[in-house]
Amino acid sequence: MYRNMVNDLAAWQESGAEKLLLLKGARGVGKTWCVRDFAEAFYAKTIHIEFEKDTILRELFMVPNRPEFIDEQLKVLTDIDMATVNPKEVLIIFDDVQVEEDLFAGVLQYARQRQQFPIVMIASWVGSLPAENLVEEEILIKTMYPMTFEEFLIANKAQELCRIIEQEKVSGIADDLRPMLMDYLRYFYITGGMPEVVLDFIKHRDMGKIDIIQHRILQELRDDILRYAPKLLVKKILQVWDSIPEQLTKDNKKFMYGVIDVKARAREYEGAVQWLVDAGYVRKIHKVSKGIAPIEEYIERKSFELYHLDHGLLRNVAGIVAKDAALNNDIFDAMNGILSEQLVLAELTLNANVKELFFWTSDATARIDFIFEDDGEVIPVDVQTTIRTKAQNLKVFHQKYGNRMAIRISLESLSFHKGRLNVPIYGLWNF
Repeated sequence: MYRNMVNDLAAWQESGAEKLLLLKGARGVGKTWCVRDFAEAFYAKTIHIEFEKDTILRELFMVPNRPEFIDEQLKVLTDIDMATVNPKEVLIIFDDVQVEEDLFAGVLQYARQRQQFPIVMIASWVGSLPAENLVEEEILIKTMYPMTFEEFLIANKAQELCRIIEQEKVSGIADDLRPMLMDYLRYFYITGGMPEVVLDFIKHRDMGKIDIIQHRILQELRDDILRYAPKLLVKKILQVWDSIPEQLTKDNKKFMYGVIDVKARAREYEGAVQWLVDAGYVRKIHKVSKGIAPIEEYIERKSFELYHLDHGLLRNVAGIVAKDAALNNDIFDAMNGILSEQLVLAELTLNANVKELFFWTSDATARIDFIFEDDGEVIPVDVQTTIRTKAQNLKVFHQKYGNRMAIRISLESLSFHKGRLNVPIYGLWNF
C-alpha cells in the first residue's frame, strides 16, 4: 500500500543519503513495510537486519567490533560482499534498534565507518533514544504514524476522489459523489489507520474480521508493554493505557490521575505516562492558558490530554462494534465526538502547515479542541461533526483574543465566511 513516507525516503536518497536516516513510530504503523517497499524501488540489493528476531546479530552490535568483522558476518547471512558491491546500490536496514539500550550507539558506530553505504535505522519508539541528542547533526529523523484518509483512499484505488477533494475549493464536490465519499470516510472511522487492518478490509470487506484483527493488535501492544517497559512501571502503564477511553469521554477531557485510582498522585504515574508517549501508544496535547503568540510561553505542562495511537483501535476498546458502525452515520459522533477528535488530531499531526498542537479552555465551559500557531497567528480549531448552531467555543475565544482566523472541522463542504474556515474532515490532509 502506498504511504506518503516513501516520498520522504526518496528525497533522502536523491539528496545523496549522506546522513543516517532514523525512522521512528509506534509498533504496527507500517515502518518496515514502507522501507522495504522503498528499497525495492530504489536499490538493487537490500540487507535487512531484524534485531528483535536475531539475538546473535544484536550482540554483535552491542559490543565493540571491527567493521570488517561485522561485514564478514553480514556476508554469511546475506551472501553480499560489502567489499565488492557498489555502495549506492545497497540499502542497509537496521530494524528495531530500540530493543536494547546500546543498540543505537552500536549501529551508529558501524555507520560512521561505512558512510559510503545508505543506511536506515527503524525504531518502534517515538521518544528520544539513548545518546540520540548527542548526534543530531549526523542523523535525519522521520516519524511515521497510522495511515491518513488520503492514504486510505489511495489504498482503496479511489485516487479519483483524492483529485476531487484537491479541487473542492475550485469546483466543489458534486452531490452524486458525496454519498460515496462519506461511505469511504465511515469505513475509515471503523478501520482506523493501522495498515494491517486497512489491507484486510480492502481484501475482504469483513467487518467482523476488522474487530478481530484490531483486538489482536491491541493485545500485541499490551504484550510489548510487559516485555519492554521497566518492570516497576508495567502495572501503572497498563492502568494509564486502559483509562484512555474513560479519560476522553468525560466532560473535562483533561487527563485526571484520579480516574485511574482515587488515591493516585501525579508523581506516581508521570513515568508511566511518559513511557506511553515515548512508545507512541498515546499522543499528548498540552493546555495553553492564553491564545496569544508566541504560544510556547503559555503552555501548562501539568495540564494535558492523552489521545490514543489510532482512532480505529480506540473505537475497538470503546466497545463500538464494526458491523453496527457500518450501518449508519452514528459513528461520526461516536463517544460524544471523540473518535472524530482523534481522527482530526492524526490528520493535523501530518499536515505540513500545522506545527505543534495544544488545547484551550475558558474559566467557564468554552473549550477549543486544538490550537496551533502559524506565522505569529494563533489558530483555534473546533471539531463539530454535527454542526451545533448554539456552540460558542470559537466566539468566546475570539472575544477574548481577537484572532483573525478560526477553523471549524465538520462533515460540511469546504467554505470560508467572515474569518472562519470550514474544513471537511475528509479534506484535512489538503488544506
